[in-house]
Amino acid sequence: MPHPWPAELAALRRRLQDELGARFNSVLANLYRDGRDAMGWHSDDELELGPQPLIASLSLGAPRRFVLRRRDDPARKLALQLEPGSLLLMGGSTQRHWKHALPRTARPVGARINLTFRQVQPHPRRPPPAAAAP
Repeated sequence: MPHPWPAELAALRRRLQDELGARFNSVLANLYRDGRDAMGWHSDDELELGPQPLIASLSLGAPRRFVLRRRDDPARKLALQLEPGSLLLMGGSTQRHWKHALPRTARPVGARINLTFRQVQPHPRRPPPAAAAP
C-alpha cells in the first residue's frame, strides 16, 4: 500500500520534476550499509513502468561503483563512480538494451542511500490464462 510523501521527499520530487520536465509518482529507497550490500544485474523493465521509463537515481552517502552491461553483448560494460549527491538518469530504451548492478566490494566503504524516482502506471490488464486441457 502506498504511503504519503514525507515533506522532504515531496520537495525533492518537485525539484526533480521541474528540472527534468518529468513526472514521478513513486520513489524507492535502498540502504547499502557497506560493501557487502549490493544489487545484482537487472533492468527496470516492469510493465507498469511503461515502454520507455525514465529512472532518476539519486545517490546519498558514500561513493559506490555502478556498472552497466549490454543485454546483447555482456562483455560490453560501462562503470561509473556514483558520488554523493550524484543524479543518474536512465531513460529511453536504456532498460531494454542494458542491465545494471551495484556490485559488492571488499574495499571499506561507508553507508549509502539510493533514492530511485519513477512514474508507475496503472497495471495493464493481461488476458486471463488459457484453461488447461483435461
